Amino acid sequence: MKMNFEDFRKDIELKLSSITEFDLQEFQFLPYSFGSGFLAYRIKGQFHKFIFDGRESELTWLISKQNHKYSENSFTEFKRFCELDISVEELENGIKNSA
Repeated sequence: MKMNFEDFRKDIELKLSSITEFDLQEFQFLPYSFGSGFLAYRIKGQFHKFIFDGRESELTWLISKQNHKYSENSFTEFKRFCELDISVEELENGIKNSA
């Protein structure tokens, strides 16, 4: 069965909790818009935003600069994925390499 964005949130938070501390900054799930949604977390002084385009089944991982306010941040695309599947290793490497 295909994972929806609410399930993805639970999955990624379980994986993140095994790697590092994080704070959820924003969560929006749009079930009537092809299941799209976005999540934003503060991790080690940076913001990591995950945007899912349900129509295209594409997940984009964006990362901010270090130590800025969330509302004042600009994000840079870090990686794209097909579907809602990020491994613990990909998360760990992405967090480590973004600092």
